[in-house]
Amino acid sequence: RNVIDTLDKARKDDRVRGLVVNLKGGTMSVAHIQELRSAIARFKKSGKFAKIYSSSYGDAMGGLSQYYFASAFDEIWMQPVGMLAISGPDFEMPFAKNALDKLGVSAQFFQREEYKSAMENFTNSDMSAENLEVLRSIVGNLSMRMMREISKDREMEIFNVNKHVDSGLLTGTEALEAKLIDRLDYSDVMVSEIRKNATGDAEDESVKLVTLAEYSQHKTKPPKDAAMRKNVALIYAVGTIVDTAGAQGNAGADEISAAITEAYKDDSIEAIVIRVDSPGGSPSASETIRRSIVKAKEKGKRVIISMGPVAASGGYWISADADKIFALPGTLTGSIGVVMGKFEASALWKKLGVNWQGPQMGANADIFSINSKFDERATERLNTLIDDTYNSFITIVANGRNLEPERVSEIAKGRAYTGDQAKQFGLIDELGGLRSALEYTAGLVGAKSAKDINIIRIPRERNKFEQIMQLFGQEVSLGKFLQTFLGMDAKALSALQGMATEAKLAQESKTIVYDADLEALR
Repeated sequence: RNVIDTLDKARKDDRVRGLVVNLKGGTMSVAHIQELRSAIARFKKSGKFAKIYSSSYGDAMGGLSQYYFASAFDEIWMQPVGMLAISGPDFEMPFAKNALDKLGVSAQFFQREEYKSAMENFTNSDMSAENLEVLRSIVGNLSMRMMREISKDREMEIFNVNKHVDSGLLTGTEALEAKLIDRLDYSDVMVSEIRKNATGDAEDESVKLVTLAEYSQHKTKPPKDAAMRKNVALIYAVGTIVDTAGAQGNAGADEISAAITEAYKDDSIEAIVIRVDSPGGSPSASETIRRSIVKAKEKGKRVIISMGPVAASGGYWISADADKIFALPGTLTGSIGVVMGKFEASALWKKLGVNWQGPQMGANADIFSINSKFDERATERLNTLIDDTYNSFITIVANGRNLEPERVSEIAKGRAYTGDQAKQFGLIDELGGLRSALEYTAGLVGAKSAKDINIIRIPRERNKFEQIMQLFGQEVSLGKFLQTFLGMDAKALSALQGMATEAKLAQESKTIVYDADLEALR
């Protein structure tokens, strides 16, 4: 969102002449690429140039997604001694049952339904026919969309794009001859040309190259009518869904539910947009979030979901009751199913000569123990729980999406879909990213566009000082880190740690601490 917002700000800034991206490898999800491509298209439409440079695209790994991103630019540059790795998606995955058998560990998991393959990497020695079917469908859908859009951007026949993808690896000269790139040259040459085009002098240092991060720090003045604009809350549900976030990478139901509650109790908030990027997690935690969405709607607040790269299983559970669901074509969603179980290691302990013993109260006290297999009683109880959870999931989707339960059962079966596919089955409403969701929401609250509303992030984003103080309040080991890597002495650490308590109190009272101690540490 920060990158896209910055690009949208830059396209309206007369001081900004163009965009230059130096792609240094790494991976991006197809859905994120699609959002970025839309932002780059808007940037180019404003009349500004957009160029991308890389020493290689994809290196030795499949680079179709990298090239998909690059194809959105006016000009694609590559270093002469580079390669274009444009091979298609390769969804290889390991199946570890045989290895676990050798160790004496068994994976005991139960699933609803046949396409819910989340744990078959451990339960199977080979990919199931159902899993293969789903992956082929997803790969085919994602690849075809990428091919079509690359073909359109590069003004090439899709047959030719397919031919180069089948080749997989192209040298720089081959990529240039194939018109997959525009220039085979160096980054300093690109910079010199940009300066020359701007002022006529290739060495003119007055032409500034400003990083996206630096440019984003330049705050624009709030609009004069900000106080008169409608307020829309923006809440993120990112990561594995658990009861309380705790570690980074988790979406805490308590925190997200509290944010939604804060939004629907605030009379100044007209609607709520929730950005979901989650592969799922705890059903009970997912239900906590969903319930807060239902309450928000009961209070008269519209709730709109914007799906990121993944909104599957629990990620879909929390989305189903929204008034409107947006997803990217490359979003992975659905996976309406349940899988539960455990790893059991009694054979491993026997090999190692380890004997576990101890008393228990209740016939099923050891139901989730890794030291014993599920017996008949435990299996019956677990299957009852799975059936109840799955039936609840079906009912939630049927009610939320206004579908017959029988139809949801046909669609569900634990199967994952791309955003493209999910729209065909009625699991989502519109294809589009967060910007599309905000534009739609602006219309709901009576504004002309998203630029005419106030987007209120809940919980509010902490400034840099508050982030540091939060770390001191939560992480004892941070002091050692600062001492080791930043060279802070004991006196400085003592002063900063002493400020942590003040900062915590200040945060609670929504006051920012700034005193002589901080200035001295600087």
